[in-house]
Amino acid sequence: MKKLLFGAPALPTRLADAALLLFRLHLGLSIAIGAGWGKLGSLYTATEASKLAGATPAPPDWFVQQVAGLGFTFPSPYVWAWLACWGELVGGLLLALGLLTRLSAAQLAFQFFVVAFLWYDSPEPILGMYYQQLLFWGFALLAATGPGRYSLDYWLTHRRPAVVPAAAGRLAGTASLVLLISVAAQAQEQAPRLRLSELRGLTQQWEQGSLTYRDYRTSNEVMLRTSLTVLQASPDRIVLNFLYTEPNGQQVKGADTLQVGADGRRVVWDGLPMQLASKTRLPDGSLRLVLNGSGTDDNRSCRIRRTVLLGPRLLSVVKEVRPDDAPAFFVRNTYAFRR
Repeated sequence: MKKLLFGAPALPTRLADAALLLFRLHLGLSIAIGAGWGKLGSLYTATEASKLAGATPAPPDWFVQQVAGLGFTFPSPYVWAWLACWGELVGGLLLALGLLTRLSAAQLAFQFFVVAFLWYDSPEPILGMYYQQLLFWGFALLAATGPGRYSLDYWLTHRRPAVVPAAAGRLAGTASLVLLISVAAQAQEQAPRLRLSELRGLTQQWEQGSLTYRDYRTSNEVMLRTSLTVLQASPDRIVLNFLYTEPNGQQVKGADTLQVGADGRRVVWDGLPMQLASKTRLPDGSLRLVLNGSGTDDNRSCRIRRTVLLGPRLLSVVKEVRPDDAPAFFVRNTYAFRR
């Protein structure tokens, strides 16, 4: 059992062990920060940094839905999403340290087998050039070889630290520092980005639509017939002009401005800064966006989430809010249009 958990035979040369260390650091840290923490931390914005100490990181809704779509529904897709996120974070850190390497690599190989060959639209084993498969083979390799000489597993099984030649030690130390810095940047680069051109399908007239919202005075849902005209006001800004028909037949106008930041990660929606949490292109060609931000609703501070679904002939915008003193989101209003 000890050999199975901590087995770490040295490679034929110390240079090969140093190369394996660099490979392990990159693979482990990139998956831990870019994928594991990238999902668990996606619910927070820079303006909420002070809340992180008292918060419980959780998988985002889009990932829970993705897990459910793969059939992992018992006992709950949330449980599997939670395990997957923490498996990436903890498993990646253990790989970087070289601790319980074979076990960590095996569980990550299983996760990315599912991603590379079950979730991926057109899997091509061996020949496919997509990073999910590359990650799978990388984890499979570490599960088979172990972490090498420069690892905690090797130290534990040999009862004393391995002596690293000065040149190899300096090389590994310098490279590790560079990797730690570059991986943090890489995590940012992997974040979803939005271009205003991807919202070109919005800029038209949507005559058949409705707004359904919660009336706080009566706690009832109200539905209004609504039409929408979208215009591009500038290279980075579009204007949504709404025309609502009240139950008494009176028509009321409203407008929202939507501005996409230069980095593609920030969207200002009617004056409210929001972060792009996810961008998904669905099989039918529709674009699904999830935006998170902090603002006020009914004079209460709250988290705000907007989910936009834009297709060739349909548009929906669901606004959810979670007051700071409430445990969960609820639907504040829903726009639905068809052409």
